[in-house]
Amino acid sequence: MAVTGSAVAFPAAAARPASVSAPRCGETITTDLKLRADLIDCPGVGLVIGADNITVDLNGHTIDGDNTQADCPSDSPCDIGVSNLAGHDGVIVRGGVIRQFAVAVFADGAGRIRLRQLTVRNNFGVGIVVVDSTDAVIQKNRVTGTDGTAVVLVGVRGGTVENNTLDHNNHGIAAANGSSRITIVRNVLSQQRGSALDLGGGATGNRVEGNRLTDNGDGIVLEEAHGNLISGNQVTGSGTFGFPDTAGFGIVIDGGDRNKLVRNTVTGGRGPAIFVATLDAPTAAEHNIVARNVASSRQYDGIFVDGNATATVLERNITNHNGGDGIHVYAPTTTLTRNTADYNHDLGIEAVPGVTDGGGNHAAHNGNHAQCTNVVC
Repeated sequence: MAVTGSAVAFPAAAARPASVSAPRCGETITTDLKLRADLIDCPGVGLVIGADNITVDLNGHTIDGDNTQADCPSDSPCDIGVSNLAGHDGVIVRGGVIRQFAVAVFADGAGRIRLRQLTVRNNFGVGIVVVDSTDAVIQKNRVTGTDGTAVVLVGVRGGTVENNTLDHNNHGIAAANGSSRITIVRNVLSQQRGSALDLGGGATGNRVEGNRLTDNGDGIVLEEAHGNLISGNQVTGSGTFGFPDTAGFGIVIDGGDRNKLVRNTVTGGRGPAIFVATLDAPTAAEHNIVARNVASSRQYDGIFVDGNATATVLERNITNHNGGDGIHVYAPTTTLTRNTADYNHDLGIEAVPGVTDGGGNHAAHNGNHAQCTNVVC
């Protein structure tokens, strides 16, 4: 996944040990810092992390860029609010505002970075970026008004994205390039113009739990992701806000295998509430489990499994009041067991011949009096 607008060049200012409270724009910080005043109109870089195991406490103050993209080398990121491109470990950045940079915070190759209680707003590239790092914690931040993606994790191994509020960005949270063992939990994402939460590029073994997504272009997107748990999330109104080319998916698995979608509530969107498919991914979706979800779309099907998906299991889902079918299955290797599909505009369950009927499916009061095809309801 490209991190647009994030090319970064450092100003030529010589590094010196920062004072406890009064660094200059572009200064390299090598000891704990508690900021006592705002840094305004910083060109290029706000602060540079220059040592392991230090805390940069913004103390309620602001690091402010000049809102102008620096002329950066093509292979070097630039225009960063707080830069940890040297990969210093054990760094904490907390408690203030970072605005009007290409990237608010950028960490590359760092272990145990902690980003807490930051307000990241009106950045014209990306909000928070963590690359090739371990055990990253991004917690209780607000990211708003970003022209790119609010939080980007690339090749991150282990960590937590927790209790953040993201609104009015182009995209919300993205984890890609083999990011693994990340817990994305209890975040609130509203009115992202594109997708709210993306796992892609081989993202493996991550947990996405208890998040609330409201009125985003698309909700949760898994593209060629493997073995992830998507559980207990509330996704509402996908496609009612955002870019005109968004499909309004609630949750979509695009390629990838062994993912589990469990106990999510997906309602009020424009596209399929839950979609198991091969769209942009180079490989088919295989051996995914969709169980105990509530799925209701205003205009489309509740759960849609396309013909390229293999060995999908649909079990104990409730798919009522959809604008199309409750459940629509084009893949004959799908198994349907104990699903409920009532009061839908068309069929309760529309399945192709050859699907495995695991029994206990129920459909009633649907617009099409057949109620179901190729399973017993």
